Order: sequence, then C-alpha cells, then structure tokens
Amino acid sequence: MPGRGSAYAAGTIVNAISAKKGCAFALDLKVTVRAQVADEDEVRTDVDDTSLVEHCADVVRERTGEDVGFRIEIDSEIPVAVGLASSSAVSNAVIEALLRALGEDPEPIEVVRLGVEASIRAGVTATGAYDDACASFLGGIVLTLNDERRIVDLREPPYDHAVILLPGGRVETREVDVERLERVAPVAEAAFERALAGDYRSAMLINSAAYCPLLGHDLDPVVDALEAGAAAAGLSGTGPAYVALCETGSDAQAVEDEWEELGRTLRARVVGLERARGS
Repeated sequence: MPGRGSAYAAGTIVNAISAKKGCAFALDLKVTVRAQVADEDEVRTDVDDTSLVEHCADVVRERTGEDVGFRIEIDSEIPVAVGLASSSAVSNAVIEALLRALGEDPEPIEVVRLGVEASIRAGVTATGAYDDACASFLGGIVLTLNDERRIVDLREPPYDHAVILLPGGRVETREVDVERLERVAPVAEAAFERALAGDYRSAMLINSAAYCPLLGHDLDPVVDALEAGAAAAGLSGTGPAYVALCETGSDAQAVEDEWEELGRTLRARVVGLERARGS
C-alpha cells in the first residue's frame, strides 16, 4: 500500500546557527509525499535534485533493516531556498511516507530525528535545523537546543495570521559562513531568552538585527511591518524571506499592502500544535 507523509513550512523567531538555540513556528504551506515500495533496489522520484530524498531512503533502510527500493512523488507549496524550511519539510514528509509504506506508524519525534539526520548527510543544513524540523512536523511554536537535538518547549502560537515577503533571490544554507554568524552568538542568546519569555516581537527583532547585516539583507522590511501593525516580524532562516505575524486579518492586509512594492507576498495561517505527542 502507498505510504503518505506531510509537513509544513516553518518561519523563524530565533535562528539557531549562532548560539545553537532556535525558535521556529509552523506555517500552512505544505509538502505532501506519496511513496511505494518498489521491486528494484533504487529510489525513483519526481524531483530534479534527488540527493536529499536518497539520504532519507538510506536512513529509513538503516532504521528498519529493509533493503528495498522506493517510488516517491513529492508535491510542495513551499518556495525553495528562501528561509522557510523547505528542506526540513521535505525530509519530514518523505521519512513519514517511507515508514508508512513499510507498514509502520512512526512516532512524530522519530520522524523528525530521522529527517534531521538525512538533512545533515545531504548537506542542506548548517546545524541540523532541529528547530525548523520540529516546527515543520509538530506544528506550533517550538524552542530547541539544536546541538543536543532537544525540545525545550512546545507552545500554541498566539497569532493566527502571517504574511511572507519574498524579495527575490535564494540563499543556499550550505553556502552560509557559519563561523562568521557564530560571532553574534551573545545577541542570539538574548533573542532566545526573549522567546522563552514569550516576547516574540522582541526576539524576532533582535534576531533580525543580528543576522540581516551579516547575511546582506535589509532590516527595513521588518520595521515597515511593525509600523504597519504586525505583532512581530523578522528575517526567516537565512533569508531572503521575511515573515510578519499578525493578530487579525486586517493587520495582515495592512502588512501585505506595506510590503507589496518590495517583492512577492504570500498570506498564510500559523499552524497550531498537531503532532507533538512523544516529543
């Protein structure tokens, strides 16, 4: 029988690259995957870059002991290489689909851990992106210690609405100068403390003020969104995407209007906790 998997995009409150502490939230842009066990000992998929998918298949084979091939179909709504956790979402959804194709009903946190391992092997993440991976698969707002692959807290988001700005361009995480970003670890620590306290507005602003200059992104869209009525706003991942969190649909519309001349905008819902059992 086919196995199915799904996962969400994720936005950033605190980027974990500097201090290895991250905070992320789920957005309702989705990846869905359909997988079947194949007779031939290979992975066939409908995406051009097969490396991440092949590593997902490898970690599933190691985990189950099944030396089989797979046919995999992937459908994604998430823009690639813009800071919205597209790789984490694909890893999660593919791992879930492959395990289900083999007749398993995996615990959510196991899916996340296997997906992080596949992402590291494929070189699509600087830290394992444990915060992004957890938010992508579990939903809600997730605070993590990425170097320990440990969840500090899982929370329901206080906001329902999000606006995403895509100003153009792509940033491949594997090309980011991690050592340079680690220089601002004390600032990232301060942002993480604000996130722990539930002050997501300050956390995202501090995070953006630290990362934008080092990554070559403008801070103005963050300030513009706050002035337009966003509850919180900031750079997502290593960019170039920005995300504004809003309490009402009218606030989201005001932010979208403010951002419309800066690039492409998307409206999204913030996803609550869905699969957090066993974490």
